Amino acid sequence: MAAVRCANYEINAQMCPCTEKSCPNWAICCQCVANHKGNKTWPYTACMRGVRRPQATISLAGSVEACTNRERNLEMCVCTYDPCQRRGVCCECIRNHWSTDGSDRTACFRS
Repeated sequence: MAAVRCANYEINAQMCPCTEKSCPNWAICCQCVANHKGNKTWPYTACMRGVRRPQATISLAGSVEACTNRERNLEMCVCTYDPCQRRGVCCECIRNHWSTDGSDRTACFRS
């Protein structure tokens, strides 16, 4: 999958739990999800597994409307809650579900 532009990159970068900053998918949540989806070795994206969310990131919010990848993301979205405004905007789904204790897994990480 080719790298994509991310309208919420600056906000994502403030809370991306992945320590592999050289990864081309770093802070591009939809790209990370697509890369790990269906991977039998890492069935959930490695960057979220048991990682504690920094308290300072709780109030961060991106823009659902600004996401230019939404249509593409909907093709891989496994969320079954149709009325959800975040469907297809992976970074907003992650921010919505990720708790401070690292225990919540977002719907998009089911595979």
